Amino acid sequence: QDNKIFRHHRVRVNYTTYDVRRAQDSINPRTRRDLMVLSDNTSHNDVHPYWYARMIMVFHANVRQRNVTGPTGQFCRMDFIWVRWYSNPIDRCGWAAKRLPRVRFLPQDDPKAFGFIDPADVVRGAHLIPAFHHGRTGDLLPPSIARQEAENNEDWVFYYVGM
Repeated sequence: QDNKIFRHHRVRVNYTTYDVRRAQDSINPRTRRDLMVLSDNTSHNDVHPYWYARMIMVFHANVRQRNVTGPTGQFCRMDFIWVRWYSNPIDRCGWAAKRLPRVRFLPQDDPKAFGFIDPADVVRGAHLIPAFHHGRTGDLLPPSIARQEAENNEDWVFYYVGM
């Protein structure tokens, strides 16, 4: 509506804890940026059930959807998150392998490196731990707003997914 999108500072995700209580994650582009969504590859036993992404920004826009049932002349709010995707876990991982899943950012020339997701698809925030041993790299992405200024235009080569 009026060719405008609106930027927000955070996304709050409600989830159920392991002891069947309600909890909420607050994900924001400045301090807690990593999130997880369900993978669509859950039909295979050897594929990791989640995909991981880093939130760049969160927006909403008032849009008119013409391909849905109901009144087509009314505007409705659509929320969306702009993300930078991590790769699927690289090595065998999990309890049987006695290893945390290890991921890395997709290179910028990969068509799946960036995308938009619906906040309703976010399972919860993710705790990704830099693999300090492997160091940092600036090869995956040139200077970009997808990184914070303090990161000096570099990413960690690998991250471990806290389980």
